[in-house]
Amino acid sequence: MKSKLLASIMLIILSVSGGIGCAEAADFPSRPITLIMPFGAGNAPDTLARIIGEYFQKKHGITLLITSKAGGSGIPAMLEVAKARPDGYTISLTSANVVTVVPQVKPCGFTYQDFTCIAQTSLFTMGWGVLASSGIRSVDDLMQKAKEHPKKYSVGSPGALTAQRFFHMSLMKYFPDSDLPYVAYNGGGELVTALLGGHIQVAYTPVSNFAPHGDMIKIIAVSGSKRDPKLPDVPTFAELYDENLVFDSVYGIVGPKNIPAERVEILQNLFKEALEDPEVREKLDNVFISYNYLPSKEFGDVLKQYNDFFAEPIKQYLKNNK
Repeated sequence: MKSKLLASIMLIILSVSGGIGCAEAADFPSRPITLIMPFGAGNAPDTLARIIGEYFQKKHGITLLITSKAGGSGIPAMLEVAKARPDGYTISLTSANVVTVVPQVKPCGFTYQDFTCIAQTSLFTMGWGVLASSGIRSVDDLMQKAKEHPKKYSVGSPGALTAQRFFHMSLMKYFPDSDLPYVAYNGGGELVTALLGGHIQVAYTPVSNFAPHGDMIKIIAVSGSKRDPKLPDVPTFAELYDENLVFDSVYGIVGPKNIPAERVEILQNLFKEALEDPEVREKLDNVFISYNYLPSKEFGDVLKQYNDFFAEPIKQYLKNNK
């Protein structure tokens, strides 16, 4: 008798707890979601986040609290995300670079495996931009000028420990006599401002960061595997020098480790829906932001591939800089 009563009580507990779980999933999200970015305001990821946030608010009444925390190679921002409560209410729009390259260069309290992958959102074409008034016509032209005038030319990108830095190192092997040092900035907005102000001669960043400045900036090469359809006349580094000189900047949504699977599914579907919306796509097209959605598992695979791809050059860099 007692065993039957105990079994009945257990069934009630299980059914109630299961109901609570379903209710929590159905109610999620019931309050604003904080989205932390390891980039400065006003750059391409910030624009992407705000366009998606507008859609969430308009379509579902979901508030996306977008917070930009640039600096420290993205470490402070991503540590905050990694340590947040894994309930789906704190997430990040980040780059593959921040969660895979940076942790391999220096201990920072996390690796890409310390996050829940939610969805890939975009794949930005990366490019080298120069002032149109500079007279620089091509990469070869730039390198020749950097050879003839040491200490006059430099290339900047948004961060010290970035994939752009390792790409720059690989490219400079083809120009050993050219003096083109690397300069780090806190975010794309600060970087482009430095270029416009003449503090650097080349900016290496998503080409969408150049779009607001029209004809003031000339893009001399992109680092994708093929030419960008929006920039058909701009060559790739791969076609100019080496097929292995390829780097596209992958961005996506992650959260703290162990977010419940049902909430991950809700979030990834929300981002998928937003990126498939014609009005959202038109807005992104207008600012040269490419949407490239992948669900949770596939995005996780991309991060692993990214992590493994940069492992060897990073080891070489660390060896040479002991």
